[in-house]
Amino acid sequence: MSKLVENRGLWSSLVSQDDDAEIGVLGVPFDNAVSWRGGTRHAPQRIRSITPFLAFVTEEGLTLKVRVKDYGDMESDLNWERFFEATEASAAEIINGKHKLAFFLGGDHSVGIPLFKAFAKSFQGPVGYIQFDSHPDLADYHEGHAWSHANTARRNLEQPNFSPFHLAFVGLRSFLTEELDYYAAHPEIGWHTARSVYRRGIEAVARDVIAQMKGVEAVYMSLDIDGIDPSCTPGTGTPEHGGPSTRECLEFLRLIFAELPIRAMDIVEVSPPLDISDVTSLAALKVMYEVFGFVQEKKE
Repeated sequence: MSKLVENRGLWSSLVSQDDDAEIGVLGVPFDNAVSWRGGTRHAPQRIRSITPFLAFVTEEGLTLKVRVKDYGDMESDLNWERFFEATEASAAEIINGKHKLAFFLGGDHSVGIPLFKAFAKSFQGPVGYIQFDSHPDLADYHEGHAWSHANTARRNLEQPNFSPFHLAFVGLRSFLTEELDYYAAHPEIGWHTARSVYRRGIEAVARDVIAQMKGVEAVYMSLDIDGIDPSCTPGTGTPEHGGPSTRECLEFLRLIFAELPIRAMDIVEVSPPLDISDVTSLAALKVMYEVFGFVQEKKE
């Protein structure tokens, strides 16, 4: 009987307090920057609550042996600037630690601003940024704010060692006019729409993204759950139909993790109050466990 319940612990009993655990996880429960429906502040705890019920085995039958150090969640703070500063500081500690991968759980996509800021500052050379998303988040200001979840990629481009040449989007299908204007002025950005993924295939798109990241010291991977079609992930505030499937997302991640120096990743915009039978939280967790497997395979 013990074999049936051996995974019934946090992160399927992969949790460890070792500073050199392969994976470091931090929750950033924040949804003050949404432009429509919220609830993403509940995602880190909801995703954790499901982990005891998943086996520590990947879809290809790899038994996970990686250790997961869970740093808990950032404490809430009504002062937006102070919260982002604290998030940046905590993220920097994890990124600069001994972990193979820093994994962050949002929260809305605005939390990616302090997370990527900490990431970029952690490396001397050029860094890359890949965003799997239905929206490019390239607005300079949105609804009067510079830190909206529609500003994330634009704010990230303010880091001195990150340029549009090493910025790639996958799954795009919803735009502000300002974002299209920005892309027109910066055609070096990797701009892969959902239709392009459908017509060309996810492997061809992944190969383009891998080629674009040539020469970077490290890569940050951001997965906005609304990048996946809402038939697979309905629990999100701004769903956009016509997107890639969870299957295509997993195949994309498998390819880029095999080829690129990905040192940090986030999953954002999961909203448990908007979800149905936890399918979106489960999709996020499925992605996480497969990524854990990619990290393990690369180490081995």
